[in-house]
Formats: sequence, C-alpha cells, structure tokens
Amino acid sequence: MTQATQPAGELANPARRRVLAGGIAAAAASAAAPALAQVAVRPGAPAINRNLPDVAVIGAGAFGGWTALSLREAGARVTLVDAYGPGNPRASSGDESRLLRLSYGSREIYTVWARRAQALWEARQEEFGRRLFFNNGSLRTIRDDELAEQQAIFDRLAIPYELLTPDEIRHRWPQVDFPEYDKVFYETTGGVVKARESMIAVAETFMHKGGTVRIGHAQVGDSTQVSVDGEPLSAGATVFACGPWLPKVFPQLLGDRIRVPRREIFYVGSPIGDHRYRWENLPNISDTRTYTASDVDYGIKVAMSPRDTPMDPDSGDRMPTSFLQSQVEDYVARRMPGLKGQPIVATRTCQTEYSDNSHFIVDRHPDRADLWIAGAGSGHGFKMGPAIGEYVAGRVLGQGSDPTTDALFSLASHGPAVER
Repeated sequence: MTQATQPAGELANPARRRVLAGGIAAAAASAAAPALAQVAVRPGAPAINRNLPDVAVIGAGAFGGWTALSLREAGARVTLVDAYGPGNPRASSGDESRLLRLSYGSREIYTVWARRAQALWEARQEEFGRRLFFNNGSLRTIRDDELAEQQAIFDRLAIPYELLTPDEIRHRWPQVDFPEYDKVFYETTGGVVKARESMIAVAETFMHKGGTVRIGHAQVGDSTQVSVDGEPLSAGATVFACGPWLPKVFPQLLGDRIRVPRREIFYVGSPIGDHRYRWENLPNISDTRTYTASDVDYGIKVAMSPRDTPMDPDSGDRMPTSFLQSQVEDYVARRMPGLKGQPIVATRTCQTEYSDNSHFIVDRHPDRADLWIAGAGSGHGFKMGPAIGEYVAGRVLGQGSDPTTDALFSLASHGPAVER
C-alpha cells in the first residue's frame, strides 16, 4: 500500500484529463526515485494497446497490485506506485498469511467472488512457480439466524459443507475443542494464502509482463496534478488503491467513510515433532471474535478482534500489547489445549480498513472522471485480490460490468463508518 496525502482543496477541478500517449513511461524515466529492482521483460509479454489509456495505480497491495497486473495483461501501459514497496510491513497486505473462505452468511456476492478468487489463486500459483494457496478448509461458528441462509446459498451453488457436533469435531481433530457450541459449520473449500509473498510475486510478474513499479510518495495537489516525490505523474487514468491511506489521501471524501483500526496478530509455536496444528492436519478456525490460520511453516496464527483503536499506517506503534497476548494465550489453552504454554514465536501489528457496511468501495472520484478509488477491503479484500483486480481493471477500461455490483460498491452506497 502507498502513503499519500492531499491538501484540503481536494480535487475541485471536474475537467477530465486527456490521455497522454507514453506519459507514464516519460514520468517514470524522469522521476528522482528509481523503479523497483529491474526485472527483465519476458518474451510474450502483452503488447501495448494504443487505444487504451496509460494507467497509474497507487498502492501495491491486494487491490492495487492485482489491478495493475490485470490492466497490464489487458494491454494497458501501467505504472504501479507504492511508498514503501510491495509486501512492506506497513501494508495491510504485508502479513505472513491470510484466510480464504467462501462462507459469508447472506452475502452471496462474496461467496461467488471468493470461489472465483480461489480458482484464480490456484491458477496463478502455477504461473508464478511458487505455492501460495494451501487448501485446508475452515471450522466456523455461525449464528442460528444466519445458518439456514448460509446453507441455502451453499446448496444452491453446490459448495460442499458439513454441520458437525463437538464430538464429531473431536473425533476428526482431537487437537481442538468446541464444547460451548452445538454445531459448527465445516467448509472444505478455502484455506490459507501466503500474504506478503503473494504481493511480491504479483509485483514481479507485473514487471516481467512489462509493467513499471516505482517506490515513491504519491500526492494529489491543489492543482489536481498527481505527483510522485514531487515530480508530475501523467496518466490517462489513475487508480488510488492504497487501502488504509485512502482517508488520508481524500479526507473530505473518505475521512468518515473508511475506518482504520489497529490489529495484533500472534503466531504460536508447536512442540517440536508435533505436526497436529499444521495446515495438512487442521482446518482454520473462526469464532465470534477470534480466528486462526493453521501452521504453514510459521506457527499457528491467532487474531483477536478487540474494540477498535485507530491506527495511523505511517506512524502507528507496531509493538504488540501484553493484554491481547494474554487473551490469545487463554484462547489457545481453551480451544487448542495441546498448545497451552507454548511460546509465541512471532507477532505482527497491522491495520485493516472497513466501510460502514463492509462492502468494498470501487468508484470514480465525483470531481474527476479519470480518477478511480478502490478500497475498503473490510477484512475480506485480500482473499478476493485476483477477482478484485479483474473487476477494477474492467471498470477502468470500460469493458462492462454488472450494474448491481457497481451500485453496491459505489460511493453513494456508503455512509459514515462507525466504531466496532
């Protein structure tokens, strides 16, 4: 994700920027900051389609990185800009792992998108030549008032699932315990995705296919000119996909539409020789306010969801708190007794960003037809990354999309986001 700021006179000029042939390439050549470590363009890289606008994408995380790659594959000349680099530790996409699930209660659109994304993850890891997706399923607790609708959606879409009792869970996975629940939803699809490694792979592939990556601070000035480290960046279209930085870039437009809370992640180590908590032997777990990712060579990931504490993605303190550490240790002792007393082997403090209704925001800026906003991942954006990239690229290039989905993600469909 990129750091970017904008003065208070935000995008007052409604005039559409003209497409400037070769503009991004020229700006990239003249910029003070060099491009990311050079990667040779592979034979067969998509040809530049001169009928498409040059595009600048600001933010190399899940929204921006995949969008840039999809645009480049469609034939656009694309420059991807990030203040800290793909997979950096300040990014919401910079952790070790993320979960991929298909169960979203009544929100069928995300079940459909997640299924599409899983197919793309599986195809992309073959293309990238590295394993990024680990299919181990998930055990999820779902409220009774949502369970019937979730089952109906899975039945309609022919997605396999089971409802398991605590005894059935204990029989299959004796290393976990769910005594307080009558039924748990077992989803065999989905799994664990390598996060930081994925975003680096996306950026490398983007460059191999002829895209340009720049490390630099993107800003929008009073004159509506987009610049990187003070140098103009000209483009026929610009996509701001910078996650938790979006409210800082557009404070008047997004300052109250996107909240950016702090999150702390803990990785718990298994006893030596004990492989019961690896992804091959245990699904991921999602409770009311806690989720886990099974061990993919880094420990069991455990994340609590406390009340929101605002987080500045640039300057926020990233050291974990002893309070949440003790809560994680208590949870592990209760849910996975075999890990009681085991060390926390790694921690991450990051941020997420969410909208008022947990739907994404993908829309044109109301005062600039050539400027797009894509973000508000709301805790489920990363897993959808490959599908989001396809969608945003299609919108930017005017290749058609579903009007219902477009309306759902529009700025008009979002109000102020409240604390959770």
